[in-house]
Amino acid sequence: MKDAVIIIGAALVFSIAVFLVAMSLQKLGWIKSSHLKDEDGDWIPDALESEVQQVKQDLAETTARLKSELADVKQALKEVGNQLGDVPKAFSGKKRPGRKPKK
Repeated sequence: MKDAVIIIGAALVFSIAVFLVAMSLQKLGWIKSSHLKDEDGDWIPDALESEVQQVKQDLAETTARLKSELADVKQALKEVGNQLGDVPKAFSGKKRPGRKPKK
């Protein structure tokens, strides 16, 4: 059991060391990845950053359209609520209040 813990710990330390050396060499300019451009040096490919930005813009547009439609639905439901009071009056046989017909 002790051997397994030692091996896992050594592998973890080795992985962290390799990562730190690779990061340092890339910052110094000794390692360059040609297929993944990273102009700002934040270890996130520029293509991925632009895709995320596009998704955020699309989400913002969709959210705005959804809010607009929900406001329309709210207004329509409010109008339906206002008209529900007329239903019992219609069943009672009384004339409908409103504009008088043109002669």
